[in-house]
Amino acid sequence: MANEQTPVQLQFLGAAGVVTGSKTLLQAGDKKILIDCGLFQGERSERQLNKIKRLPFNPAALDAIILTHGHLDHCGYLPVLVKKGFKGPIYATAPSKDITEIILYDSAHIQAEDTRAANERRQLAGKKPLKPLYKEKHVRRTMALFETCPIREWVEVAGVKFRFVKSGHILGSASIELETHGRSIVFSGDIGRQRPLVLDPPTRPEKADFIVLESTYGNKQHGIAFSPYQVLQEVVNKTYEKGGVLVIPSFAVERAQEIIMLLNNLMREKSIPTLPIFLDSPMGSEVTELFQKYPDWHNMTEEEGTSLTENVHIIKSFDETLQVLHENGQKTKIIIAGSGMVTGGRVLYYLTKLLGDEKNTVLLVGYQASGTRGSQLSNGAASIRIDDTDYAVRAEISQISSLSAHADQSDLLWWLASLQEAPKQIFLNHGEPEPAQELKSKIEEKYNWLVVVAEMDILYDL
Repeated sequence: MANEQTPVQLQFLGAAGVVTGSKTLLQAGDKKILIDCGLFQGERSERQLNKIKRLPFNPAALDAIILTHGHLDHCGYLPVLVKKGFKGPIYATAPSKDITEIILYDSAHIQAEDTRAANERRQLAGKKPLKPLYKEKHVRRTMALFETCPIREWVEVAGVKFRFVKSGHILGSASIELETHGRSIVFSGDIGRQRPLVLDPPTRPEKADFIVLESTYGNKQHGIAFSPYQVLQEVVNKTYEKGGVLVIPSFAVERAQEIIMLLNNLMREKSIPTLPIFLDSPMGSEVTELFQKYPDWHNMTEEEGTSLTENVHIIKSFDETLQVLHENGQKTKIIIAGSGMVTGGRVLYYLTKLLGDEKNTVLLVGYQASGTRGSQLSNGAASIRIDDTDYAVRAEISQISSLSAHADQSDLLWWLASLQEAPKQIFLNHGEPEPAQELKSKIEEKYNWLVVVAEMDILYDL
């Protein structure tokens, strides 16, 4: 392991020049380890990479996979590798394993539904049927390969020693500190804010020869002029005064739970009226239970943790979804529904019913990838298309940027500031070109360190 003559290389097979599809191949001598294994999301051209992009290795020859967290763009491609022969260990924290299981079964279910619908249309057109990327049986085989690791405990596998440290992004999320053949490498994974709402702050690296750093918001400042409490209070009260419905497209992991906690605290303080809250995300309700299972991974009080399920109407089936807008007549209600970027899920049904009325409000509460309906709404689109129908946008569109689970530019520079000496090189991934280039310039200007914006499929020698 101390042999510095052994070749060590990194190859970015996703999340390079784009935000999604995170896959980083570490080759140390004859060993191959994959850091994350995510799906591409967003624009259709990007999603197509899930089907057409060839990996430069045989999955059966891969020694191990190390997972930073359970978001789909970091774990959603795992069953494809298993389907193609991967049988090695998948290392993750315990909450990340549980979240990944929820995410992957949901992904397989959505793929089955989407493929079935597409094939009905293709049959009418005389075209060959499509197949989903993977099925539930592949998810079951994937989950059987997981090995969970306590935080900060060193693990050795295939000539590599690594450990997880908390990254403050979502429940269970971690950065990876890794050592192999005389090189030390830190993979940031997705980093949270300096002061996350419900999680511990990210653990900052003290030393590393090489750093792979995310750059999602490398050119943005989330802003501190308005706290999420203040913005949410104003949005709820304004919608209540108009007699409308507030619909919040939300990510099932972390964001839905944060919103519920904020709403319950505001109601408890009587800063907003006591209104019914509907959580219409089967995945979101499952993740909510994990917050109660893993109290050491968040800083909610016992009362806040309990209120995640006690003060919320949890919608289990689509039949219940059809009744939500009729509950309590036309009175104001708050609906939290997946998905966070409005790419699919139950929120689409609500938008078809609510977008056309100016009394209603749509509140965006997270990152909106380019090409998604969430991005279109955020940029003031006059209409959006859902199931081949255009719906006029007359409802008020609001956004809370300060709730983002991703570090902004200041947070990323803060995360680097604890390094005791200059790293040999920093690789920026998980970002579109403009954010990555601006973060590169800021790091070079502030620290005078060597920074490279990672390019897809290029081999980098360490």
